[in-house]
Amino acid sequence: MLRPLGSSLPLGFFAFSTGMSILGGLDTGLIAERQLHQTGALLLTFVAPLEALAAVLAFLARDGLAGTGLGLFAGSWTAIGVQEVIGRPGATSPVLGLYLFTFTVVIVLLGIVAVRGQPLLAVLLLTAAVRTVLAGVYEVSGNRPLFRAAGGMGFVIAVIGFYGAVAFLLEDSAGTTILPLARRGAAKASISGDLATQVESLDTEAGVRQTL
Repeated sequence: MLRPLGSSLPLGFFAFSTGMSILGGLDTGLIAERQLHQTGALLLTFVAPLEALAAVLAFLARDGLAGTGLGLFAGSWTAIGVQEVIGRPGATSPVLGLYLFTFTVVIVLLGIVAVRGQPLLAVLLLTAAVRTVLAGVYEVSGNRPLFRAAGGMGFVIAVIGFYGAVAFLLEDSAGTTILPLARRGAAKASISGDLATQVESLDTEAGVRQTL
């Protein structure tokens, strides 16, 4: 049985971009450091839950790449949100820096995989990796200009994310691509192909085959 679902990517992208805007505001000084705890609360109550929901729906829709990416970012938003809630405004954390460096590797690997079929997602991920490593260096070294640069990158990522959210939303509602998404390979066939194309490899997919 195939379960019809709406695309969870618009929800995930809108939540992701909102979170990046919040971090961008904090890093660039638009949000005062004394409001650190409030920004953490927003990440925990708005961004992380919506990313987690989008991840679950993506897995149910048989998109392992999107589900993995959204799920990892849901965890990351939660981790960062908690750090901001319990942290001291203006303080740096080598522990958080090491986490950000490690998560950068995860983002880059996801971006490399996404290049094959969804270049827009790859651009978003690889740009996010740049911001994450800048934030990591700041947490380790305390270099304020890098902190500001990370904030600027956050706004750039938010713009890319908002574009992707609108593009995926229009595509899902219209049943065809309206704004360019540069889909390739299997990702392109998922939109342009017929039902037979969608289910031809169903017997080897996770949840159908006997082992993962």
